[in-house]
Parts: sequence; C-alpha cells; structure tokens
Amino acid sequence: MTKTRSLRASALAAAAAILLTGCGTKIQENENNPKPTETVTEAPKQTTAPAATEAAPEEPEKPEEAVITPAALPFAEFDQTFEAEDGTLSGKAEVKDEREAFSGKGYVASLDKDSGIELSFEAPESQYYDLSVAVAASKKSVCSLAANAVHIGDITVPEDDKFALVTFSNIYLEKGKVNLAITGSSGSVDVDYAAAKASTEIRDLKLSPIKGTLVNANADANARALYAYLCDNYGKQVLTGQHDTVGTLTETRKIYELTGRNAAIRFGDLMPFTQDMIMGENEIPYAQKWAEEGGIVSYMWHWIDPIGGKSYYSDQTDFDLSKAVTKEKIAELSPDELKKLHDDKKISDECYAIVGDIDKISEKLRVLQDSGIAVIWRPLHEASNGYFWWGHDAASYKWLWNLLYQRQTNYHKLNNLIWVWSAQNAGWYVGDKLCDIVSVDIYDKGNLSAHPERLVFLQKISAVKPVAMSECGTTPSIQSIADSKGYWSYIGQWGGSYLLNEDVSFNPEYNKEEDIKLFYSNNLTVTRDELPDLKAAAALIAEEDKKKAEEQKTAEESKKDDSGKADESKKDDSNKAVESKKDDSSKADESKKPADSKQDDSKPDADAASGAE
Repeated sequence: MTKTRSLRASALAAAAAILLTGCGTKIQENENNPKPTETVTEAPKQTTAPAATEAAPEEPEKPEEAVITPAALPFAEFDQTFEAEDGTLSGKAEVKDEREAFSGKGYVASLDKDSGIELSFEAPESQYYDLSVAVAASKKSVCSLAANAVHIGDITVPEDDKFALVTFSNIYLEKGKVNLAITGSSGSVDVDYAAAKASTEIRDLKLSPIKGTLVNANADANARALYAYLCDNYGKQVLTGQHDTVGTLTETRKIYELTGRNAAIRFGDLMPFTQDMIMGENEIPYAQKWAEEGGIVSYMWHWIDPIGGKSYYSDQTDFDLSKAVTKEKIAELSPDELKKLHDDKKISDECYAIVGDIDKISEKLRVLQDSGIAVIWRPLHEASNGYFWWGHDAASYKWLWNLLYQRQTNYHKLNNLIWVWSAQNAGWYVGDKLCDIVSVDIYDKGNLSAHPERLVFLQKISAVKPVAMSECGTTPSIQSIADSKGYWSYIGQWGGSYLLNEDVSFNPEYNKEEDIKLFYSNNLTVTRDELPDLKAAAALIAEEDKKKAEEQKTAEESKKDDSGKADESKKDDSNKAVESKKDDSSKADESKKPADSKQDDSKPDADAASGAE
C-alpha cells in the first residue's frame, strides 16, 4: 500500500470503522440461546464520499490452500435430572409440596428477582447438552437460567399453575463441573426440577444439497442461476463474505490485502437511499463493478424510520409500525392511487410513508436488475429482538414483509432478488412461500465455534431452505466448521471496528490474522476466484427458457392447426352426411311412386296374345 493510498484509507476509516457498528452486537440471540453481553451505539452519518474510481490495492501474495480434515467430535451419553429442593437456595426461595404433579419430595417456590437455586453436576465430556427446567406460576412471571455464570436464556412462565418443562437445546458445556443457576426476574416462579441430556443433534448433523426453487415464479435467469448454485453447494463448502462500509470497498479490499483472495460475496447496505448520506452515491457502481469481476452481490437495509428520519433503532424513534397495518390491498397500487387512499384517510401516514420508501429502494434494485445482477436481498433483519422499529410485534412485521415482497415482486417486477429472512425467532417466520434463505446473525466475541447449534435451530424453522450466517463479529474457524459439519451456505464477517482500526489497519480484537488467512485459503471455503461462471449459467438458463417458450408456441400453433383441421373435417363430414341423407331421401321418394306408372316388359298385353293364337 502506497503512502497516498494509506492516507486516503485513513480518512475513510473514521467513518468506515465506526459506521458498521450500527448493526454490530445490538442483537438478541435466537430463542432458547444465550444473549450477548456487548452493546454498541448507532454510528453518526457519513458526510464525505470516496471516489468511485479509487485505485485497487496492489496484488498481495496468495497463501497456499490448506487441506482441512475433519476430526471426530467427542461424545458421551448423559441424561440426569436434578430435584430443585436438593439445590442451594437463596433469598425467599423455599421448599413446598402444595402444587399437584411435582416430582421428588417437593419443589422450590417463590423465586423472585432476589431469589434463586443453584444445582451442580459433572459433565462427562465437552459437548452439546439440552438443558431443561420444569417451572410453574400463578401469574405471568419470568426466570432465567445460567450455566457456569453464562446466561443461557429467559423463561416466560404462563399463569396456569401447572409445571411445564422448558428446554434450551444444544448448549455447549466444557467437561467438568457445571453450576446451574435458576433465578427469578419478575413475578414469582416455582421450580420442580432441572435436567441435562447429551444432545445427539450436532453429532448427527449432516447437510446435503437442496433441490430448491425461488419463491418468485418469475425470477430471472440470473437469480435462478445463483440460487441453483447456492442450493447445489449447500453442505459441501462455505462461501466467504464481507460487509463493506456504505459506498466503499474498504473492508473487502482489506481482506484481499490480507489473504490474497477476494470474498465470494460483498455485502452492502441500501441505507443511504432513504436518508441523507452522501456515501451512497458510489454504492450501486461498486456493486456493479463487483458483479462484473465475478463476485456475488448482497444487500441489507438499515431502514431509517419513514416519518421523522431519526433512526432505525426502536428506542430512538417513536415510529409505530402497528399504525401502518391496513386491510387495504395496497401492494400493487400506483402512487396516485395510494395518495388518494391516504387523502381519503383510508391508510395512515405511517403506511403511506412506508410504501414511498419501498419504492425508493426498489428503484436502486431495478438498476442492478437492468445490469443483469442477481441480489441476495436481506431486508427487515433481526426483527424479533425488538431493537429496530420493524420489530414492533410479529403480526405487524409479517404484514410488512408481505407488503415488501408483493410490491417489489408484483408491482416493481424485481425478478433478480433472492429473499433472505433473518428475524431469528420461529414465531416470526414468514413462511417457506415468502423467502429463499434463512439466516442468523451471531456476535460472540472471540468464539471460533462454527455455532452448529444455531444452524440446527434454523433448520427446525425450515428444512427446505439453505441456512446462512448473515453476520458475525468473529469468523468461525474452518476447523470447527469441518469438525461439526456446520457448512453454512455463506458466512458474512461484519466490518468496521470488527475488522479494522481507525487507520484501516487490521484489528485483532475480534479476529486473528492467521485465522482469517486460513479461512480464505482452504479446500472448504469458496472465494471469488473459485466461483463458477454464473453469467454463463444464467445464459444457459435463458437459452433453455427461450427454447421452452418456442416449443410451447409451436405446440399451441400446432394445436390451433389441428383444431382447424378438425373443424374442416367435421364440416366435410357434415356436408357428406347431408348429401347422403339427400340421396337416401330421393331413393325413398322413388320407391313411393304408384305401381301402374311402371311398364312391365316381361308380360305381353292382351291384344298381342290374341293375335298369336
């Protein structure tokens, strides 16, 4: 890197390294999985933009590709139950036997925010376990579970006075002593017992290619070629991916500089196109350039609130998505028709503003479609954690997803999109008919695990879609991916401070250089230079479409000709039938004439006979 290049990159980094913390670890994990402990703040708006013609870095040395061999994961059978009354109690917790259907000698009652239970056991092996707790309450209450001081998850207990078993699946525990802590959070919770069982789901995990088709029946050849590749590659290799600061190639170029290889997927953000961000002017040109060079394009959308333009974070805006929900069929209406509905107060200000923003974003995606570029499209991300305004509630979120899908697909005719759902909670799933890929964002600082437990979690939501890790703070080690067979469709490393320091030097806080280098140089990950020729694949699909269309046209014309011939044949047969009927009728008339009108030549008349005598 030259001195000039370095100074220019440093100027970018002040905005670049900060901006991409905007998503960062503001993420609540999947249901029944641990929550993160880190927090970040929203980044300031960028005010300067780099030149779209910024020179590419000098070609670095490309490391030799390593061959990764999977190692067998250890596994030990284990299945034990621990009675709550045998644990160590604190606060107001006390042993009772008043409820029905408890196990053991009793149960522990009255767990509030100052009360808890501690139980311990010996884990026979470092592996994945299912941890369960039997709980009951007289009114809606919440308690939490931790293992060795690591928060596993919260349990919302219904007010039905019956013990119910709640299970947190595939929790990784190190071999040795495990301390389970159950503490109250709100209300009052009773606990009957806890249990731990060795999970076989990770041990038995086996991914395989998927025979999938895009949910948009009119998807273009470019989208179908890319999706076919993603489905066929699933379970074999992992596509590398890097998130870039808006309007730059800062992070992807750093990856190239470090590893000698480009990520297969460049992840961008359409956030500037619905808010005042100068950096956006280069975003689409960079995506076009990336695709031209053989890379895959993906976009998300940090959607600033449509009214007020304050923030996309729910706690920094008073925008209420539920006020936008309407029963009016608005997805395919023109701007004039929408305006009339709004003027007539049949749709709210919130609803009208939402559609306006969707139209703005669709214009940018249209440019990419016109350029022959398929887009892995991930809108409305991380909805279920409530951090973003589009995560107001599951019903409103699903309404918005459906509106976005229908308007972009049916009204704007965006047939280049591959739809990615990443709301991260089964109750928020939009359904197999409205998305093509399911994904999750994982921020677990320094943890090199492949997180196969999250992959299994998503597979339970949909077993017919490729599963991706759309964001991560720390890239999983390729050895962990191989060992656990956690072959995510693709993995997207978050940028900004998760990858770079402010001077654009590599930041080792979340990732180590040697780990990133190995991740890009092995037989199990795919980099940009290793992608198939997707343009050629799309051309073949387009040619096949053309051939099928011509065959269908020929078949229809042939059917039409056959129909015409059949009509002529029917007409001829009808005419013949009429003529035949006419002939038969004439013959019948002849047969009806009187007998004396006929001359019988075989019999002599009387005079002739007399003369002969």
